[in-house]
Order: sequence, then C-alpha cells, then structure tokens
Amino acid sequence: MKYSKVLLASFLVSFKLFSADLDPNEIVKKADLRRGLGNISHSFNVTITNQDNKREVYQVNFKDVNASLTNQTEPERARGRKLLMKDYDIWLYTPNIKKPLRISLEQKLTGEVANGDIARTNYAEDYEATILATEKKGTDDVYKLELKAKNKKVTYGRIEYLVAKKDFTPIEATFYALSGKALKSAEFSDFKQIQGASRATKVTIRDYLQKDKFSVMVFSDHKPQKFDESLFNKDRLEF
Repeated sequence: MKYSKVLLASFLVSFKLFSADLDPNEIVKKADLRRGLGNISHSFNVTITNQDNKREVYQVNFKDVNASLTNQTEPERARGRKLLMKDYDIWLYTPNIKKPLRISLEQKLTGEVANGDIARTNYAEDYEATILATEKKGTDDVYKLELKAKNKKVTYGRIEYLVAKKDFTPIEATFYALSGKALKSAEFSDFKQIQGASRATKVTIRDYLQKDKFSVMVFSDHKPQKFDESLFNKDRLEF
C-alpha cells in the first residue's frame, strides 16, 4: 500500500513538472504555422464552395497579423469586392457603393465562412490558451485546448481546439460566440508541403446545429511577397 502511494506521488509530481514545462500558447503558435505562413508577408488564394456548389474565389494580400487585403475575383458579378483588415477593424468595399463600410470580423462573408476566417486567422495573437485534456482522436494523441478571446473585437469568443501532440498539427476546432453559443466546427485537412513545412490546404466549416450546411475553404498559391503600406489604406480601396 505504501509502495503504491509512493508510485502515485511520483507520477503526480512528474505530471505536474511535464505540465509546467508545456506552454499551451506555444502549442497554439506552432499549430498556427500548420495553417498558414505565420506572420510572414505573403499572398495566397482561397476558393470557397458550399453545400449547393456555390463557388467564390478570393486573392489575399497578407502583410502581417494586423493588416490584410482580400480581393474577390469570382464570380464575375462580385469582382472588385474588397475586405480590408487593419488591427481589429475591417472595411468592405464594393465598386457600386465606393465608400468603404465598416463591418465586423464575425459577420458572415459567404456560407459558413466569417470575415475573420480569411482576414484574421492567427489564434496565438487573439486568444489565451489552456490545456483542458489530452485524449485520442483516431490513432492520434491530441491536446484539447480552450482558447479564450483576449478582447471582444475578435471573430469568436472561445474556441475548443484539437492539436496533434506529435507535430502540433491542427485537427479540428469548435467556435463559440461571445455569448457562449456554439456556432460552428472546422476540420483541417489536405496537408501539403508549402514553403518548407506541412500546412493545411483545406478547411471544412459546418454549422454547429445544421450539419448539412457547410463551406469548404481551399488555400493555394502561397507566395512570400512584400507590400507597400499604401495598399492597406481604406481611402484608396477604389484604386
């Protein structure tokens, strides 16, 4: 009995030391790099389709986590529509209105995709992480993380996030509103070698309650690129 207590005490001490060394925010940073190029200035394309085979294409100029410009290129009738993100502010520009309209990150862009799902995707910047548990997902050992918003301007109030222990690959996420309501889930897949690392090129987002409502985001053509600051000026969006 005494021997069992010693073993249990040793296990608890080892577990506490292991947990103390494991920074959940570092896990999120590493997982962010599996979903994109991190804070590197670059461009990429996003193709979004939904359950009705509606298709939209966007070209994104990403300067850093606080500045991006999204240009819609398809369908033809929506060409010229732009989303400018600066810090937590986002503006919508359309050729027929011409004056930029301030909108929110959580508003839907199309289907189940919110503006922030394209414009601001760096979880490590916007959320404080804690480890809820370690568990199995299929054959993978995963961290189950809770991400709480650092402020009320972000896309989601809270995220439950599964990340593979072996290589910090993001597996899936559940997104919650600031009110606590579950909104939707996401699955990350089709990992490909991009700029020297394995990164997700496909994200399937489903409505939390109506599972038959979904949007698939496919990311392609990641290219490191420098941009002039003037590109991210809301007063120059018509040019």
